[in-house]
Amino acid sequence: MQLLESIKIGSREITMHKLRSALTMLGVIFGVAAVISTAAIGAGAREELNSQLSALGTNTIRIRSVELKGKELADQKRLSPFGLTRGDLSNLTELLGPELAASAPIKKMTASQVQARGRVLPFDVIGTGEDFPLISGYEVSQGRFLTPLDTQESRKVAVIGENVRREAFPIVDPLGQSLIIDGQAFTVVGVMAPRGQAPGGTVIDVGNVDRSIYLPINAAIRRLGRDDPRADKLDEIALKLGSDTQLRESAEVARRALLRRHQQIEDFTIVVPEELIRQQQQTKNVLSQVLIFIAAISLLVGGIGIMNIMLATVTQRTREIGIRRALGATRRDILLQFLVESLIISLMGGVVGILFGVGLAFGIGHYANWPFTVPIESILVSTTIAAGIGFLFGLYPSMKAAGLDPIEALRTE
Repeated sequence: MQLLESIKIGSREITMHKLRSALTMLGVIFGVAAVISTAAIGAGAREELNSQLSALGTNTIRIRSVELKGKELADQKRLSPFGLTRGDLSNLTELLGPELAASAPIKKMTASQVQARGRVLPFDVIGTGEDFPLISGYEVSQGRFLTPLDTQESRKVAVIGENVRREAFPIVDPLGQSLIIDGQAFTVVGVMAPRGQAPGGTVIDVGNVDRSIYLPINAAIRRLGRDDPRADKLDEIALKLGSDTQLRESAEVARRALLRRHQQIEDFTIVVPEELIRQQQQTKNVLSQVLIFIAAISLLVGGIGIMNIMLATVTQRTREIGIRRALGATRRDILLQFLVESLIISLMGGVVGILFGVGLAFGIGHYANWPFTVPIESILVSTTIAAGIGFLFGLYPSMKAAGLDPIEALRTE
């Protein structure tokens, strides 16, 4: 009953001085909000890291063709007119040898017109090889992916994404159905498991597997015609190593080999996704540390504010304390009353801070294009911190109130 009475008295005192109580809570509100937003952005960054690694594949090296300008473009046309080619892929496969677990060419077919069941549909068409799922970590949900024989014989077969299946073949089994790509019929032999768009901020664009159609690389090249100078050109070469211990060294070996083949013209860029993703993570970790420092300062200021207001409250209510002591209240009752009041102020600030922190994380995520997730642990930790602030910084004023002499307190005007 004493605890309930202390809560009632504390709540009434806070309600009677709304503005003072609200200003007292500000430090706790901002501190808890910083803790929540930091935890949310940090958790989101970790999820983004896992998503990007999943989308790009682990232990991979991505070599992407680069369009040059000016003199570099003229030199490229004169010395090495085709950019990345299947010859480059063969050379790298032979050079890296046993270190290489898989390799795949990637050729994006621009301005492709896809027709299915009499409708023209806007999908991405990609020419690639049989190792593409192994490198990217994609899975087939129906049928199969491309095989070496599909590539060797330039078979007109296709593997489609989940969205392609839904829009092109909504009510029929897609396996065995035909897609008309630039006037040529391709038979659907497989459907990829749904993955969705690659997460924002991915170090290299891997597109949306759900809206992609995969063709054997040779069949894709034949669509352009063997006399077309663009036919043998690749947009990207994807390599997967057996382990991550030699990623950087293998990337440097690949760069030097390509420079020799391209007459020292660097019309390509090499990306080691895991390294760049971890660099992004380190940058976000620095921001998280800054926010945690701000949160600690805000909580300290909030605690000092609570102590300051509670000391002023003890001075203002000295006569009330004397009357309660005269009516039989013990020192423990007075200590509990003021300590509970301090805890209520701090916990209310904590609740408002949690709501504000979630909103702040949402705002940062929206405008900075960062994902965020609010872990339940951060809410529990913030509530505990708020209670701890209220207890620690309210303890001294409560002890001071409990230590007042009843007779002297009654004489106070």
